[in-house]
Amino acid sequence: MPISTLSLAELGIWAPPPDRPDPIRLLEAQERLRLRWLIPERHRRMAASGFAFFRGSPAVMAADLGQAPHSGLEVQLCGDAHLLNFGFYGSPERALLFDINDFDETCRGPFEWDLKRLISSLVIAARSLHLSAGWQEKVARHGTKAYRKEMERLAQRSRVDVWYRRLDVDALIAELPDQPFRDHLLQVAAQARHRDSRQAVRKLCETGPDGQLRIRHAPPLIWRHAQMEPELGIDEPLQLRVQQAYEGYLASVRPELRRFLCGYRLVDTASKAVGVGSVGTRCSIGLLVGPRQDDVLVLQSKQAEASVLAPYATAPSALHQGQRVVEGQRLMQTVSDSLLGWTSNAHHEHLYWRHFRDWKGAVQLEQLNAVGLDLYGKLCATTLAKAHARSGDRGALAAYMAEGKRFDKAIATYGLAYAEQSHSDYQQLITAIATRRMTASR
Repeated sequence: MPISTLSLAELGIWAPPPDRPDPIRLLEAQERLRLRWLIPERHRRMAASGFAFFRGSPAVMAADLGQAPHSGLEVQLCGDAHLLNFGFYGSPERALLFDINDFDETCRGPFEWDLKRLISSLVIAARSLHLSAGWQEKVARHGTKAYRKEMERLAQRSRVDVWYRRLDVDALIAELPDQPFRDHLLQVAAQARHRDSRQAVRKLCETGPDGQLRIRHAPPLIWRHAQMEPELGIDEPLQLRVQQAYEGYLASVRPELRRFLCGYRLVDTASKAVGVGSVGTRCSIGLLVGPRQDDVLVLQSKQAEASVLAPYATAPSALHQGQRVVEGQRLMQTVSDSLLGWTSNAHHEHLYWRHFRDWKGAVQLEQLNAVGLDLYGKLCATTLAKAHARSGDRGALAAYMAEGKRFDKAIATYGLAYAEQSHSDYQQLITAIATRRMTASR
């Protein structure tokens, strides 16, 4: 991979071009093929805060990044590397790990697209905590430096060492210098270890009149497929279509996992709105029951649309978007959910499937102080560097960042400027809702 000719000064510039697309129109275009009854809920969640808007609008920043000069130093991107797309999850060996955990927008592209989104989110989080301008600049520089220093370290390691490098949560927490942040991570880790299929069943399921376990019908956010009206233009019963999609998913997993899953029966499914940006896509959960009463498994399927970065990426988009998500996740994570797979539905929409709530946990940004946010930003930046090093030329990346503080300042400057841009875009959303250009649920 050649060294980029993009200067650090150019790397740090954000100024909206005169022909910058209207961010509200970008969101409206993205929503045209989504489930109409969930769009107001999407807007409500995005309007909750400046950070929530940033979470829900990766398409806006993708357009800004994609139309600007870039380094050309490509890696497998998360595509939406904001702070809350990092978190805890369980490995197949039942260890609690920390890594990137959302890959809906993954694709190949310039490394700084991910880094700029991460640092911008860090500044936005600092603003939401009402930290001073000095602290906002500090967390941006420190996060960038953590990414740079980790890439320098990984550039000196063998490919095997880099490939197997992972962040064990217990060891990570033990090394933290700040007691409040350490205590918060201990709490999140403890909660994560209780978030499994049995906990999901207790929260989301009930016993039906026939004595069988089923998902609790709670429209419009949880809608049992068995209680949905037939869809126009499709004659097959919904239950049969769901079973066919599930069988397609089974065909995509490894043979030993297929054998494992065949020990369960898929007994109920429901649409379930999740996240912020994903609201309106076809997201569902499936309840699987084994031979024992306590032997339950909950899987989640999510619609996989083309990455918001796809129009600007140099590599062609994958033919199956669910496969793109799964393969991107496996490439970026050291250890991935063994139940990941992909399939299509009767609408020919692409889906990927995964284990639902398998020790999932996330830091609560609103509970962090300035030092805690600073430490968390460094942790996420270090994790992102590890993910990028698995698929990119870590030597070339380290060389590009070799000027150290000048690189840190450039990315921090961009993050500060883009956080201000995102705040302006957020105000446009609030205005669009107030003037009823966009509807939002209460």
